[in-house]
Amino acid sequence: MFSAAAIDRLVWLGVAWFLLAAAWTAFCVWVDTDFREILGEDFPWSLPFVAAGAVFLFVTYQYGLGMLPLFLVAFPAAFLGYVAFRDSKAPSTRKMLTRRFARKMTFLAATRLGMEKEFEKWFPVKRGGHTGREADNAIIILSKNGTPVDGQGGGGLDREASRAIKTVQQIFEKALAMRATDIHLEPKGAEELIVRCRIDGILQNVSSIKGASGRAVVSAIKVCSDMDIAERRRPQDGTFSVLNAGKKFDVRVASGPTNFGEKMALRLLDADSGIIKGGLASLGMRESLLKTLQGIVQQPHGMLIVCGPTGSGKTTTLYVALGEIDVLSRNIVTIEDPIEYQLDNISQTAVNNAADLTFAKILRSVLRQDPDVILVGEIRDKETAEIAMQAALTGHFVFTTLHANDTATTVTRLLDIGIDTTLLQSAVTAVLAQRLVRVLCPKCKEPYPAPAEFRQKVGVPADKEVTIYREKGCPACHGTGYKGRTGVHELLVFNSAIRELLVGQPSIQAIRAAARKSGTRTLQEAGIAKVLAGVTSLNELVRVTK
Repeated sequence: MFSAAAIDRLVWLGVAWFLLAAAWTAFCVWVDTDFREILGEDFPWSLPFVAAGAVFLFVTYQYGLGMLPLFLVAFPAAFLGYVAFRDSKAPSTRKMLTRRFARKMTFLAATRLGMEKEFEKWFPVKRGGHTGREADNAIIILSKNGTPVDGQGGGGLDREASRAIKTVQQIFEKALAMRATDIHLEPKGAEELIVRCRIDGILQNVSSIKGASGRAVVSAIKVCSDMDIAERRRPQDGTFSVLNAGKKFDVRVASGPTNFGEKMALRLLDADSGIIKGGLASLGMRESLLKTLQGIVQQPHGMLIVCGPTGSGKTTTLYVALGEIDVLSRNIVTIEDPIEYQLDNISQTAVNNAADLTFAKILRSVLRQDPDVILVGEIRDKETAEIAMQAALTGHFVFTTLHANDTATTVTRLLDIGIDTTLLQSAVTAVLAQRLVRVLCPKCKEPYPAPAEFRQKVGVPADKEVTIYREKGCPACHGTGYKGRTGVHELLVFNSAIRELLVGQPSIQAIRAAARKSGTRTLQEAGIAKVLAGVTSLNELVRVTK
C-alpha cells in the first residue's frame, strides 16, 4: 500500500506533468500557426519542436519533478529562440521584440481590465486623427460602407472568418511595406492560392496560401468589397479601404473565374497622397522639355495628348499637369473611367456604361457647364476624339490620353480612326509619349564599363571608357536592385512644319523625321541620358523601350 505522502507526490507529479504537456503543446501549436500567418508557409522545425517536447516530458515523468528546473530554462530559451528567428523574417510591423509590440500588449491588457481610457491618457498616440488602438494595429480594413472589419474575432465574425480577415491584413501589410501598387490572388491548382504583388511595375511572388484558407481569403475580400460571395462564375467589381498607421488607401477589387477558382486583382490607391507632389518638375523630365510643357498647359485653349501603354503613368501625368493650373480662377472638369483620386476644387465625373454614360455623352454635357479646362480620361473612339477636338477649338484646353507607342504613332492612329486632318491640325497642341523606368537602388547599384555597342550608339570614341550602373539587390530594395520609378518622355509640339505635313496623310517615318528636325528627342534617347546619369540601368531601358 502507498502512503498518503506517496499518493500526494504522485498526484502532484501527474498534475505538473499534465500542465507541462499542455504548455508545450500550446506553444508548438502557436509557433506553427504564427509562422504560417507571418510568412504563409509551414514552420520548418515543427517536428523537432514536438519531438524535443515529447522527450523532455518522458524524462520528467520518468525521473520526477527534479527535472522541472531544466524545463523552466528550456521553455523560455525555446520561446526566445523562435521569436528571434521569426522577427528576422517578419515585416517590421509584425516583430515582437519591439517597443511597439510591448505597447500593443499593454494596451490589450489594459482593455481587458477596463482601463482603456486611462491607457490612452497615459500613452497618447496621434496619427491622422485615429485612436491609439487603430494606430497600434498594423492594418485596419474598412468595408465599403466604412465599417471596420476586425480580424481579432470581434464584430460577430466566427473563428474561420476572423482568421481569413487576419490573413488579408497580413497580405496588405507585406504589400504596403514593399510599396506595391497591385495585389494579385491567383489559384494554382485546387489547393493553393498564390499571392503576387506588382512592385515598380513588375509582378513578384510574395507568398502562397494553402487549401481552404485561400478560398476563405477570397470570400473575406468579397465581403469587404460588398460583392456577391455566392457568385463565382461571373466577373465582379468592388471597393473597400485600408488604414495603415493613419494613412488611408482605397482598394479597387476585380474578380473573375478561372479553371481552378476565382482570381482577384486588387489595385491600391493612396487616397491621401497618391498624386505626386512638386508638379511636372517631379516627373523626371529634362529641363528643356519641362519648360515647354509648362507653357503648353497654361494656354487658354488647345489639346495635350499623353500616350503610352497601360501602366505607363499617363493619368498621373495629367493629374500633375492639372496641378499646374490655378483651380480657383478656372473651371476644371474631368471625365474618368474610373475616378482614381479625389482632386480638390475640381469637378470629377465617372463613366457609367450601365447607365449609358459614355465619354462622348458626358463630354457633350460638360461643354454646357462653362468649363475652362477639360480632362477626358481616354480617347476610345472617333466620336469622343471629334468632340474633344471641337472643344479645343472653341476656347477650352483639353487633356486626354491615348494608347499608342510614341508620338508619331499617336498621330497616325488618330488619322486611322477617321479624324479629319484639318481638325487634327487645328486642335492638337502637343503629344507627350512616356514610359516608366525603374530607378536603381542607391544603396546597392554597382558601376561597370559600358559595352562597346552602347558607347557606339551614344557616339563615344572606342578608346574612351564610360561608366554606367547595373542592378545588384540588397535588403533595402527587397533584392530587386531597384527602388521607385521615374519617367522618360518624348514631346512632339505641333509647329507649322508638322501641321503642313499632316495634309498629305504622312507615314510614321515621315512624321518621325519631321519631329526630329524640330528638336524632338525620342524615348530611347531620353532613356539613354538617364542610363549615363546612373538613374537606371541599360537592362531596364531595353525592357521598357524595346
